[in-house]
Amino acid sequence: MSNRMKLLALGALGGAALATTIACSKAPGTEERKTETTTQTSQGEVKTTSESTRQGSTLDAKSETKADTANGTVKSAAEVVVGTVTVYEPGKKIEVMTADKKTNSFALDAKGTVASVDLGVAVGSRVRVTDQTGDDKSRRVTVKLEG
Repeated sequence: MSNRMKLLALGALGGAALATTIACSKAPGTEERKTETTTQTSQGEVKTTSESTRQGSTLDAKSETKADTANGTVKSAAEVVVGTVTVYEPGKKIEVMTADKKTNSFALDAKGTVASVDLGVAVGSRVRVTDQTGDDKSRRVTVKLEG
């Protein structure tokens, strides 16, 4: 086998070993999904990009939608996090931790934000936070207790 062939074979094996290492570094039970869809409507094209990570009973998901209309492009975004409340200051902010120890912080008093929080939410509660932003930059944060 020539030196060039040996180098190619070693490079391929190294790449396979690296891919295996990366794939094995995820915690057991972790499920990641990424999707992108494009739909043609009578008013134009709608493109949605989504990605989510589910680990155990926690979730961290984001999606963005862009729609071309006769009046221009309309954009919206949404983030959904399911986890445990680690910090909660009523009317001000909430922080939620997912199973991978990632902390997500949401301002409840930011300009242009409408927040709705279930009664009974407290540090240690298991919640679902939905953070939506519209094309007009208005924001809606909804916090619901999860069973």
